[in-house]
Amino acid sequence: MWVIVKTRTEQGYLGVLDNNPGTAENIKLRERDLIAFGPEHVASIEQPPRNYVVGKYGAAFFDQ
Repeated sequence: MWVIVKTRTEQGYLGVLDNNPGTAENIKLRERDLIAFGPEHVASIEQPPRNYVVGKYGAAFFDQ
């Protein structure tokens, strides 16, 4: 799953799910859901282009 991080928290990160996670038993996640996760859940780090984030989520995405 791809997540765009909005902020760092005491427990890890808070971000927006940026893809359709598919289906799995007892999982109810959808694209654009806000999710909390820890560093142990990170497999790779990349920075999406700002114009991609603004185009998909709007400029307010970067407002705290």
